[in-house]
Amino acid sequence: MKTPTPQQVEAMMVEKMGALPESLNAAKAIDPRFLIEQAMSSKFSVQDENNPFDDKTSMMLLLVTSITLGSEECVIEQTKMLKKMGITKEELAFLVKIVKHGQSSVVMGNAKAAFATFES
Repeated sequence: MKTPTPQQVEAMMVEKMGALPESLNAAKAIDPRFLIEQAMSSKFSVQDENNPFDDKTSMMLLLVTSITLGSEECVIEQTKMLKKMGITKEELAFLVKIVKHGQSSVVMGNAKAAFATFES
């Protein structure tokens, strides 16, 4: 498989998303090969032919990851793509509820050391 050029990757991303995200524009200005790396990362994960999840489920997983990690730009772009894929308001609300529960579970897990120390 021949590696695409940064220009080809940019054209594919613009076609798919409508525009190149600002973070990738900034990265491209430093080194256009960042576009290739980003595309290859996608190719070996969400776009992999062996991905057991459908496109919408894969994008929902990306969205919950972006919400959890706090990447506003990714949240916006992934939500735009999910709207095109037909996500409902109810599905989006449940994704956020699941992320919120996951975050509260992390807090409880992180507090374990404080609880244990207090009790010792």
